[in-house]
Formats: sequence, C-alpha cells, structure tokens
Amino acid sequence: MKKASQTPAIKVFRRRVHAGSEGRYEDWLTGISQTAARSPGSQGTTILRLAERGSEYLAITQFESRESLEAWLGSEERERWMSRLGAIDIWQEDVSTLTGMERWLTQLPGPGAPPPRYKTAALVLLGLYPLVLALDVVLGPLLSNLPRPVGLLISLLVSVATMVWSVLPWLTRVFHGWLHPGAAQQTLANGAHHRVSTAGSPSTG
Repeated sequence: MKKASQTPAIKVFRRRVHAGSEGRYEDWLTGISQTAARSPGSQGTTILRLAERGSEYLAITQFESRESLEAWLGSEERERWMSRLGAIDIWQEDVSTLTGMERWLTQLPGPGAPPPRYKTAALVLLGLYPLVLALDVVLGPLLSNLPRPVGLLISLLVSVATMVWSVLPWLTRVFHGWLHPGAAQQTLANGAHHRVSTAGSPSTG
C-alpha cells in the first residue's frame, strides 16, 4: 500500500479567455503541458474545452504525489511558461487541488450539475462488489486463522487501497462520458501535438 505522501495529486486550472485569444492560449497550454509531462512524477495533463462556453478551458494536471506536484509548480520551467501567459487575454481564472479519493468522486469545475448520486453509488458498487468477491477468494484462506476483527481490517485496507489507486481511476476513465455527458477530453502525450478538443468535435493530431 502506498504511503500517504505518495497519494496522487491533481491541480485543476479553469480559465476563460477573451474572444480571439483562443489559438494563442491553446498553443501556450499545449507547450506547458508537454513541459509538465517531463517533470518527475508527472502522470499527464488532460485538457477540456467546454463547448457550451467556447472560450473556457480546464487543464487537469496529475502528479504521483503532492510533493512532486509542488516541485513542478515551483520550478523555473513553469515560471518561464507562466511569464508568457501575461501576453494572453485571460478573463477569469480558478485553481483547485484534489488528492486522495476526492479526485475521483468530486465534480471538476465546469457548467452543469454534478453527476447524480446514483451514478456515483453505482460506480462504487460496480468496482467494489467484484473486488470484495475476488479478495475473499484470494485472502480468505490466508486470513482464516486470524481473529475476525484483524482479518476484516486487513481485508478492508487492501480493498480501499485497490479501489482508490486502481479500480476507481480506471472506472472513471471508462465511464467518463456517462458521468459527465457533454464534455470531450483529449490527453496530451509526451512530444505529440494535439488540438484542444470540444464536445462533439474530436481532436486530431
């Protein structure tokens, strides 16, 4: 199980740019995202352009730990990129940080209501039920000789860790369109150029 200091961390930047500045901002966003991808601990950046508000963007940057995220935020490379942002007309900016399970079950900033609670409950049940069954088969014989409270604690620790760091991230990617209909996403890969995608208009490289 990962140490608390190794809990993945996400920084979410929401910016609205003035009309006519979209192209420059998208070029800037692509460049800083590719630079961030080379920073130690980076797990990639996802860019969302909200189609209902054509000049509003989300940049979601994930790192393997809060420490690695803070190292990137304080780096000289990022400072150089941020100095270039001043030349682009930004109308509004909001920044938030997510860590732990909240990064999967918290609605990212954007238009519309958060996913209904039944969707969140269904997603957790979809991941937890087969996981508990599988762990019972695998861990049951190993824990059978331990006192029940101890065996249950070990089983819960393994279940929660697996859900937070493996199952929920995978499920939220698979069911992203169902959880957040109307938002298209495009993940930036190292060294590859992508146009920022909008809902109903896939990006091409």
